[in-house]
Amino acid sequence: MSKRLIYFVLPLLLFGLFSCSTTKNLPEGEQLYTGVKRIRYSTDMPKKPKKRKNRARTDSVGVITSVANAVKAVDAALEGRTYAMRRREMIDSMSKQELKEYKEYLSAQRKEFATAKEEVDAVLNYAPNDAFMGSASMRSPIHAGLWAYNSFVNDSTKFGKWMFKTFSTQPIYISTVTPETRVKVAANTLRNYGYFNGKVNYRIVQQKNPKKAKISYYVRTGELYRLDSIEYEKFTPEVDSLIKATKNRSKLKKGDGFSVVNLNSERTRISDHLRRRGYYYYSPSFITYEADTFQRHGFVQLRVKPTENIPPQAMRPWRIGNAHFDIRNEAGEILTKEETFRDATFRYNGKKMPLNPGVWRHSIYLRKGDRYSLMREQLSLQKLNELGVFSMLEMNFIPTDTTDTCQTLDMYVNAVMDKLYDRSLEMNATIKSNSQIGPGFSYSLSKRNAFGGGEKVAFKIFGSYEWQTKIGSKGSNSLLNSYELGTNLSFEFPRFVMPILNRKFLRFPATTTFDFQVDWLNRSGFYQMLTYSLGANYAWWKKRTLKHELDFRMDFDKRLSSTTSFDSILQANPILDVSMRDHFVPSISYTATYNASRKHRNPLWLQFTIKESGNLMSCAYAAAGKKFSEPDKRLFNNPFAQFVKLTGEAHHSVKINNNLKLASRFFGGVIFNYGNTLRAPYAELFYVGGANSVRGFVIRSVGPGGFKTAESKYSYVDQTGDVKLEANLELRSHLFGSLHGAVFLDAGNVWLTRTDESRPDSKFNLKNLGKIAVGTGVGLRYDLEFLILRLDLGVALHAPYKTSKSGWFNIDKFKDAMTLHFAIGYPF
Repeated sequence: MSKRLIYFVLPLLLFGLFSCSTTKNLPEGEQLYTGVKRIRYSTDMPKKPKKRKNRARTDSVGVITSVANAVKAVDAALEGRTYAMRRREMIDSMSKQELKEYKEYLSAQRKEFATAKEEVDAVLNYAPNDAFMGSASMRSPIHAGLWAYNSFVNDSTKFGKWMFKTFSTQPIYISTVTPETRVKVAANTLRNYGYFNGKVNYRIVQQKNPKKAKISYYVRTGELYRLDSIEYEKFTPEVDSLIKATKNRSKLKKGDGFSVVNLNSERTRISDHLRRRGYYYYSPSFITYEADTFQRHGFVQLRVKPTENIPPQAMRPWRIGNAHFDIRNEAGEILTKEETFRDATFRYNGKKMPLNPGVWRHSIYLRKGDRYSLMREQLSLQKLNELGVFSMLEMNFIPTDTTDTCQTLDMYVNAVMDKLYDRSLEMNATIKSNSQIGPGFSYSLSKRNAFGGGEKVAFKIFGSYEWQTKIGSKGSNSLLNSYELGTNLSFEFPRFVMPILNRKFLRFPATTTFDFQVDWLNRSGFYQMLTYSLGANYAWWKKRTLKHELDFRMDFDKRLSSTTSFDSILQANPILDVSMRDHFVPSISYTATYNASRKHRNPLWLQFTIKESGNLMSCAYAAAGKKFSEPDKRLFNNPFAQFVKLTGEAHHSVKINNNLKLASRFFGGVIFNYGNTLRAPYAELFYVGGANSVRGFVIRSVGPGGFKTAESKYSYVDQTGDVKLEANLELRSHLFGSLHGAVFLDAGNVWLTRTDESRPDSKFNLKNLGKIAVGTGVGLRYDLEFLILRLDLGVALHAPYKTSKSGWFNIDKFKDAMTLHFAIGYPF
């Protein structure tokens, strides 16, 4: 098809899609729903209660009478034509103190209403046909499905039926949305959040086409009722003392808005607390509320009390009896063997028990004679599931006998083992900017419960090859230029594996992983390199929010061969030469990671790492008579790296409202090289720039300090450093549907700890500390639920090196200041 024909047909096709009728065959009396036109909210100021004798009182938020009257007048005029003018007059009549208190009141109201508004919006917002990214108010301009419906709904031909079945979309009518039901649900939602006088109405907004309509909703919240007195009554003495002991954790606070959500949360909190203290059968449904709104206008006198006819078994604590374990290889299997281990009975099939009794005992925190604890039950299930060997696991508790005085629960654990082997094959293709293309693959095989104790053994083989698609300098291209082949073997244990540690003192979640990897890399025309890696990693959690990791590793890089052309490149690039030498890197690192629980409104994430390499080896050489600071000591005929590396990173997010969040990040790191080597391995050095760093600059294009490298294909090697400081600030906003936006500001750089004559102005000192790369930009994020697609446009504002332009904005050309990044997930 010629270009002229395409240019002629394409506009006609688009015109047809845009202009085709989407309403001509709608049922009689129906209107096509085209979205929400608006949701308008208005509020009422709480009335100020009259003063009682001998008691001066302000209203619930400390706003004086004149302010209350002014706000009331403003709200009364919300729907009038002179609203803006009358509001201005009222505000102008206020004193500074009154205006301050009025603004504080409005701010508090908005914050308190945020959660309720989010739920009301969820009730009222209903996406129309062809909603743009899930939006309830915006539609895509192309309505192919509706066109197919209206064109072929009454077509009896085979083609028409096929078109209807394949392409049509069922229209969403106003009657489908049922706005009358939605406003009732929304009003009930307001009452659940303490807006007892809240009202919700709607209006059908006709479009130019009478068969199309939008819906506008009007929400008047009314006054927010607040909790005044909160009393816990009629609980048994022991239960009452347990409730009072944790009263500071109550979800109900005097002065807070009345909220059914908080009432349910408090019932659940009390029930869970009692169940952690042995009351296995206690339930949130055994707690009820009585609310009095007549004693004081706008306030609720709340009484918390147990319901009537609570079962006797729920009113006494229980202790753990015997334990019974049924372990099946597949669901429904009949068990034929039985074995007793201490206080537990195990039933299974086969020659040996699928999972060692010691693993069960070490993973379950409930012991015979102990009081039942919900927390210990949850921890036991968590630790068992972390073994990764079960396809089904459940834990039940049944009274030892049926007498009224029984206070002992027998524990029954039913488990079905997962399949032993997992296999996966991954294929990929690579296209590089240097005209190299080629496929890659990886095949992995893992075995669960390899030694009967929940262990996992995994073997992986991977490889790739690339060839040159353009004719090289030698005038021809080879079929197979570069290739890589490697293998990895790992052993993962669901516990500490260390001879000097006693397992009974380590009753918290932990894993141990040993791994060995070999990688053979050939870069045709350059070099061949062999890399060995041997490591042991220990991870443990004493608290759910704090993770510890201790890693022991030995990495060995051996360059097998190199070409003359590659040797000349190394001579011209000393830093690249150092990074490509044979290296032996024995290292030990410790990492602590704090991650605030999900219930925090403004969560904090912290991570600190300290890593050392070569110090133990240097101590061993010192014991043998060589100086600790003597350079070029060797192991296996290769110099080993010696350094200490410290890094710290913090993430913090502040929820401004339901649609707006301010996220921040700070990173700092330093690496000290000394003794045996004065340069750290290239992989250990720091850099800035790229999709997850200073987004106004491409990766490894800034620093160190005020140094600017000459443009070359190897210039990125020079732009690394021993010290790194970086800060990021990002304002994230929900736009509509699944689309989110962001505005960001990034700043950072890297520096050297030693003077380098080939890279001037690169040393970390007070003079160079102000040489920071700064960038800003905007971004879009599309939430697919299982991953986030991110597109960021970074704009460089300030380069730390000298350019042809003076002033703070010193980027040579504005087009060079813009960098586009496509990435998966958030940058931090």
